Amino acid sequence: MNTPDTSMTATPAGSTPGSSGSVAGRRPRRRRALVTAALMATAALLAAACVPPGGGAAPRAAVGHEGRWLTDSHGRVLLLHGVNLVAKVDGETPAEMGFGADDAAWLADNGFDVVRLGLTAGSVMPEPGVIDHAYLDSFFTTVDELTAEGLLVLIDLHQDGWGPTLGSDGFPGWMTITDGEPNTGTPFPLYYVTNPAIQAAFDNLWADTPGAGGVPLQERVAAIFEALAERASHRRGILGYDLLNEPWPGRVWEACALDTAHGCPEQDARLDAYNARMAQAVRTRDRRHLVFGEPYVLFNFGNAPTNVGLPGDDPRSGLSYHMYTTDPALEPAVQDFALEWADRTGGALLNTEWGATTDPVPIERQISELDGALVPWIWWAYNENVIRDGRQPPTEANLWGPVVDVLVRPHPVAVAGTPLSHDFDPATRTMSFTYSTRRVGSDRPGPGHPGLSEIKVPARTYPNGYRASVTGGVVVSRPGAGVLRVFSLPGASEVRVTVAPAV
Repeated sequence: MNTPDTSMTATPAGSTPGSSGSVAGRRPRRRRALVTAALMATAALLAAACVPPGGGAAPRAAVGHEGRWLTDSHGRVLLLHGVNLVAKVDGETPAEMGFGADDAAWLADNGFDVVRLGLTAGSVMPEPGVIDHAYLDSFFTTVDELTAEGLLVLIDLHQDGWGPTLGSDGFPGWMTITDGEPNTGTPFPLYYVTNPAIQAAFDNLWADTPGAGGVPLQERVAAIFEALAERASHRRGILGYDLLNEPWPGRVWEACALDTAHGCPEQDARLDAYNARMAQAVRTRDRRHLVFGEPYVLFNFGNAPTNVGLPGDDPRSGLSYHMYTTDPALEPAVQDFALEWADRTGGALLNTEWGATTDPVPIERQISELDGALVPWIWWAYNENVIRDGRQPPTEANLWGPVVDVLVRPHPVAVAGTPLSHDFDPATRTMSFTYSTRRVGSDRPGPGHPGLSEIKVPARTYPNGYRASVTGGVVVSRPGAGVLRVFSLPGASEVRVTVAPAV
């Protein structure tokens, strides 16, 4: 790879490149050079202390949030890009799917920050009340392989269409109570609306019906989360817990779908109760990491908002939502509903599924929508639409190349301030990012934290190097670094960063 030319415009807002001006007025160029050198030395020390996701070892402190924004221990906003990896077959571990340390290294090398690592209830508790500790040993070995590369991990309790006895994945047969309703065997995605057995199974989960041994269903799920949290609580790099993938409202789904203005508040209250129960179970073992509730899957279509609140009113919680609309025109509505939820609750936002295609055209459109809304996202899915054969190494011949070329792109990952705009032009491979130096959740004019922002710049996007232009800050990383580090200059209210191919 050629050595990139990282020329920059590093001036306070309001001054011009090459001038001797500053926000405090004109000063001798020599003095300004000394000040800049001092800033760069300070920033170098901060860079050593602020290890970002994907920048080596996983962060020591747990990820937090300030309103909608995910934050690191320095109060910097995290705008994560990631992938899903979900083991849907009961008892099959990520390692048995073929995922290993080489895959984790490939993800880190290509600028990804987080993996939503999914497992089923039947894998953790194959029999009533029995935790499969051998399964969890293997699952958390994969967690450790990911976090060793600096990736964050979101632990996801996954289901699609309830479970294997009803034709999909998720809850085991001994947790499946269908009230004698017929199982039509309808395939994805119509099984939710046409299979009465699936609808009844969800109704019994929300009602917390006693199941095997007379133990209520939610008590069994809570025991699963306690077992997961016991393993995860002390580990670095755990982003948090996704309490249930794509919950379904049950027999009342039509009422939820048809009221596009309000959704279904009464049924949402049952989902709130489930989320509160699972958040409480996590907190019996883990008080550090975030918990994320999901709205009913209908939310992901862009039809209606959700009335759910913070899981258990837990201050360290947020909304995990997906974007799968039947009409692209509804995709912005999904973002609007999510942002409305965050404004109402003060909870964190994380898009944990979107895409599920190998067509680069909709992928590009959806990334632009998510990045434009300044929402961290996790693509569906590494094992389905990134790598062709998960049991083989992630070599170029074994990748969905057009998908990877769209997904892998420069992006801000740790922002010392409040993000304002983010755009990437695929035709020119130019990223533009602007942020205020004001700390999120603060009225103070300064950053109030280390003024060091970090931007991932993958070599795949810029095989011949890149150029960085900065206004309101100074680049303190080495030329051609995979992580572009920008230190905000004193007095600057905004920092603007542009990354483009080297000329």
